[in-house]
Amino acid sequence: VLPLMAHAELSTREAWENTKRILETGGYQVFGEEVSLGSDLSIRDAKIVLEVDEQTDIIFDVESLSLNKKIDGLIYLSLPQEINVQYINEDDFGYKTQTNILIRARDLELKVSGQPKKILYEMTASSAGFALVELLDNGVPSTDFTATMELVLADIKSVIKSTSDEANEIKSMLSASGASIKGGVNLLSIPLELSFQYVMDQLKSSSVSNEPEVPIDEDFELALEKGFSSTSNFSFDKSELGLNANAPGGPLSLSFSSGPASLTNAISEAGLIIQSDNQKTVLNFKVPSNGWDFELDFEEFGAAVNIPLLVKTGEQEFGMSIKLSGLNLSDTIWNFFDADNIMLNQPATLEFDIEGSTVLVEGLTSEAIIGNQNLNPLEIGQILSFKLNDFLLDAFGVTVEANGDFEFDNEDFQTFDGIPRPMGKGSLKIQGSNAFMERLEGMQLFPSETIMGARMMLALLMRVEDDDTLISEFEIDEKGKIYANGQRLR
Repeated sequence: VLPLMAHAELSTREAWENTKRILETGGYQVFGEEVSLGSDLSIRDAKIVLEVDEQTDIIFDVESLSLNKKIDGLIYLSLPQEINVQYINEDDFGYKTQTNILIRARDLELKVSGQPKKILYEMTASSAGFALVELLDNGVPSTDFTATMELVLADIKSVIKSTSDEANEIKSMLSASGASIKGGVNLLSIPLELSFQYVMDQLKSSSVSNEPEVPIDEDFELALEKGFSSTSNFSFDKSELGLNANAPGGPLSLSFSSGPASLTNAISEAGLIIQSDNQKTVLNFKVPSNGWDFELDFEEFGAAVNIPLLVKTGEQEFGMSIKLSGLNLSDTIWNFFDADNIMLNQPATLEFDIEGSTVLVEGLTSEAIIGNQNLNPLEIGQILSFKLNDFLLDAFGVTVEANGDFEFDNEDFQTFDGIPRPMGKGSLKIQGSNAFMERLEGMQLFPSETIMGARMMLALLMRVEDDDTLISEFEIDEKGKIYANGQRLR
């Protein structure tokens, strides 16, 4: 929880300079004529500009704002109820496209308090959001394409704390009782008409960032090396999406709903971490003209990834995990590949969890890697170890479990033809394979010879533990020889 500061020991000019610093750290340019009147400060002809790239600018035309120090000791920052925003793109041939947006808020109150190097911003509003006003092609509205869009947040509370002692640290929290984004697209030449609405309940977000003197948008790697870090979290209790379209082939609709969901990400010189979780999700797609009604739902989907970014002395850790549980397919989807209902239609589960260590020889943030789609991963660094902590697939009446732990010799690329030689052990367990093979044969999707070959391969690699349960233990020794259940395969 961010502590509240009862009085503003800073002046209105100090509050404004800090506000500009926060914006400029984020890559924005701030323009305006500063006019002082006693302890108050006004900014006339105020504009905030973000240069996205050489061809694209975003311009916030604030017009005027003021900072007023009240008798309670707090500084109140007053903004217009409506702010015009322009998104402008001009290509190399001088063709300009422009999107005009209107930002507006009701019952907005923004207070500033604290000390010159420790400033707290508190904002409340009954509602706030933006609306798409118009789309322009070379200054003229399009005769073929029109679009509408509106975003509204309700019951907003936001707190931002800025500290600039030894390093610039910004902490922020935001909550809203709900959010709604709705709009539509109309394309006459096709013709296509589309409308959508997406709503979320009980939004919460928080972030903490430490920002060095090196701007993150100028030299990303150097900023990380100098101490840049950022951690953020976003969550909501539930959400619903509804989309309807009228196309030449007829109407169609898409709906999506989700229970609690969260997304957390962190970036620093230690690497990048992303973790997400979604619960009780349902996706439905309908095409009435074809009688299609596709639906899938799952109880939980979670994913996490942890990767290093910078070149360092010594090894660095990486990892990734995925969990999908309770996946169900509607009868329409199921009947596409199993109309006779031969397979077991039961909720499916997929889980896997890996980790390992590597030595990077090229930073993963460099333009050479990001811009080179044909880059060999082995040119980025060396993989030292790889561990499959867990693998589980439970679907169609079959359960597959596996794990393994391997180390790699990066001096030997000959034994396994171009990849470092692995050494280690792993295990595999399959339950229900015989019954699955019989059902697969009954579906007649594959020739009987193919299924017979699969049976023979399993018999070669696996051994029977009990009724319809197969297990195998694999090993790769220090000379690159591969064994399954003690039998040499390579």
